[in-house]
Amino acid sequence: MFCRPSHESLSCQTGSLIPKLSVLFGVTFVLLKVLQFYWERKKLIKALEAFPGPPKHWLYGHNRLVRIAGPKEYPHAFPRWFGPILPSIIIHHPEYAKTILGRADPKASAFYKLLVPWIGKGLLILEGSKWFQHRKMITPAFHYDVLKSYVTLMSESVKVMLDKWDKRITERRSVELFQDVSLMTLDSLMKCAFSFNSNCQTQRSVPEFPNPGKASAPVPPLILLTPALPLCMLSKFSFREDLGKMTYTTMCIKESLRLFPPVPGVSRELSKPVTFPDGRSLPAGLLSLSILHVAVCDKGTWSLLLPQVFDPLRFSPEKSAQRHSHAFLPFSAGSR
Repeated sequence: MFCRPSHESLSCQTGSLIPKLSVLFGVTFVLLKVLQFYWERKKLIKALEAFPGPPKHWLYGHNRLVRIAGPKEYPHAFPRWFGPILPSIIIHHPEYAKTILGRADPKASAFYKLLVPWIGKGLLILEGSKWFQHRKMITPAFHYDVLKSYVTLMSESVKVMLDKWDKRITERRSVELFQDVSLMTLDSLMKCAFSFNSNCQTQRSVPEFPNPGKASAPVPPLILLTPALPLCMLSKFSFREDLGKMTYTTMCIKESLRLFPPVPGVSRELSKPVTFPDGRSLPAGLLSLSILHVAVCDKGTWSLLLPQVFDPLRFSPEKSAQRHSHAFLPFSAGSR
């Protein structure tokens, strides 16, 4: 005799089947993701084989290497592994930098997130429409007519620094240029941006300035300020009627920015495959790190002159006309 299963038994069987199906679907999903990761990694490693680089540790990658490589050892670009699973490509050739910076790839968040606790979410971190909005807001502040009013204030700060040097020379004491120029930068910044005379060049105590939310607030650490800032500010004036005639001074400023660019490198995450002029390609998803400092030191770009030697004549009119458009990028290039 055939017995039809009861409603309760069917419900019990269905209830026990659902967890099994969930586990099966979960395992299948994980296996598909593993296969996808394996396939993409295989394609990536295959693409990176076209770019010779320094040997890497199977676990640490290149993390433990103090100095990895440069243009001499590996022209154009080479792989750089952060641990065993996170590869990137280091670019140090102008033509390669032009290819990457000419695209609209997003910033590599893995790199830039490390800078947020240090410098906050400013123009260097922002991207896309938000970067454009903030950049548009501050552009008027750097208009030449606006900056003219700051010349006197910066000149006063420079005079204080020079007076200190004159005194030390008279006393036959050595001069620590980096510290003094950093203090002069801070003094200029406090006067121009906050209308506050900190006297930081002559006083040892950390200066404070009024803050609407608090009684006082400390100035950001001096480590955030380098001699590059006054050089950048001065370069803004190099096109004015008087300083524009100081051709050699402008060349010295540019050479200083070449050796010590305010933006030493930029990172991008490739949103789609890229093919370089020499035919080598990279897949989407790879982190690309353009080392601008190394790029501008490329021997092929800077003729036969030693790239690490300070030589303002590199920026003479005749040599500038022959230079690659992306050989001198102290502030990066392209979209952000």
